[in-house]
Amino acid sequence: MRKTKTGKEKLSIYLAKPGIGSDTSKVINLENSKPPIEMEVSGFEATLYVKKEPPKPPPPWTRLFTEHQELPDDLFGSRRAVGAAFVVNIKDKLFILTFGTGFHLVKNEAVERDFGLRVTLNSVDSDKLRSLDKANYDHNPLNSRTQSSIDLGVFDLDVDSEMDMLYAVTGASRVPVFGSHVTGRDALTLVLDINLKGLRDVLLEALNKYEEALPKEFEWVENIQRVKDKELLGVLDLELDDVLSNNEFQKMWIGEPEIVDWESQVGYSFDLYQKTPRHVVLKIEDLVQYFKDKGIPLTTENLKLQTVHINDNEYNSIKKWSAYRCLYAEVSAGKEQYILRNGQWYIVNSNFVEYVDKYLEGFDPYDFEFPVYSHDREEDYNDFVTGEYGNIELMDKKFVKIGGPYDKLEFCDLIRDSSELIHVKYYRSSSTLSHLFSQGFVASEAFISDSGFRKRLNEKLPDSTKLKCTDSRPDPSGYRIVYAIATNRSVPKELPFFSKVTLKNALKTLKTLNYKVSVAAIKVDPSLEVKKKGKPAKGKKLT
Repeated sequence: MRKTKTGKEKLSIYLAKPGIGSDTSKVINLENSKPPIEMEVSGFEATLYVKKEPPKPPPPWTRLFTEHQELPDDLFGSRRAVGAAFVVNIKDKLFILTFGTGFHLVKNEAVERDFGLRVTLNSVDSDKLRSLDKANYDHNPLNSRTQSSIDLGVFDLDVDSEMDMLYAVTGASRVPVFGSHVTGRDALTLVLDINLKGLRDVLLEALNKYEEALPKEFEWVENIQRVKDKELLGVLDLELDDVLSNNEFQKMWIGEPEIVDWESQVGYSFDLYQKTPRHVVLKIEDLVQYFKDKGIPLTTENLKLQTVHINDNEYNSIKKWSAYRCLYAEVSAGKEQYILRNGQWYIVNSNFVEYVDKYLEGFDPYDFEFPVYSHDREEDYNDFVTGEYGNIELMDKKFVKIGGPYDKLEFCDLIRDSSELIHVKYYRSSSTLSHLFSQGFVASEAFISDSGFRKRLNEKLPDSTKLKCTDSRPDPSGYRIVYAIATNRSVPKELPFFSKVTLKNALKTLKTLNYKVSVAAIKVDPSLEVKKKGKPAKGKKLT
């Protein structure tokens, strides 16, 4: 046996799911691997799988030159990439370490999604973080990365413990065997001076950290916990099947399950045929249309089988996920709230749900009953309301410049009795409601804090509501903010959960500013509901 030397190596360590056992065919794409090689390492069983990489011809763009004139055959070379997966069995746990492009050999559905993140949270110094990936549930469902050139605490990296789900963390290690820094996502990533003999201690310590309870400074991460019960997971998929079969997409969308490099891609596709449409962004409508065109039933099982590809400029797949992993959805079952994200079902901590629901009891009652909503467009409904009531003025589509991320916005849609600022929205999806709540808050805050905004606004206010002096700060206690939602559901009780969180945050801030705040439901004509859904009304509802 050769004498082993240590050298600085980047290790990407995955943990296989418990049901895999020692069957490597369940975690490695064997058809893409060269024949496995058993490795003789003291302390554990290990097998090396090297990725097949047949030489490929030069890329298509080279034809621009080769068709113009004769050039040396080897001028452009060929495209090759080396990758390997090293499978280690310790204490009946299967670890997969990938090198180079070896991550392509790993079956994503066979690995523990939160392994690297959880190990990192239990190993990192929470005041010495460098990078953080998160996804939120605001009106724009963002995947984002915050990086710093100096060590910072977790909340200095702009994390909202109520609206953000943590996906990856990098920071200074408190565990000597992990080296100076740790990074965790699906994989635990370490850079160590190590040889194969030293892996055992690293992997056993990683397993210990994975099984530990999270430290107090990261307890909020478990406001949303992963569902592990197999029977419940099956039930949730069946519930989702019901929603999909009814084309009820209000509480779901599709998107990238991780941060992607937009500079290296030209779009997304659901297969790799040349004539297949490439989509600049992922939209659930495009996925539904693809299934319809192919005659494939829209079910969770088929979503798990369907691949979403990122295409480079040669229409090669440079990254791929299952459509199920790209699906974001909320499902209610009984009193519990569940969220599908990144191919995993999560249950929202019941204490968190109770806290949000309790807080939303703080809305003032609103005694005005709006006319039934029976219009195709919100602006038509708003016109109708102002025509019916002499004490209601129209502000819909009267945009006011504000600057910043909003640039311009509607102050409100309707003004009642010169002091009730009403924001109207037909309930279509979680994202439209969250946008409504956020915009209402931003407009109300600008009204009392920005004299320039008040001056521009005053030019568009009806005579009955115009401010006498735009330089003077209005008294917020003389105004009521009303969120009027066109739906036959009970509001805010039956709103999507993360829309309720956004609403709670808006309520908290508006009350701190001393506004009165109300939420009202506008009854919807049942025939309009059927028309907007584009299908017969269904009796069964999940929420």
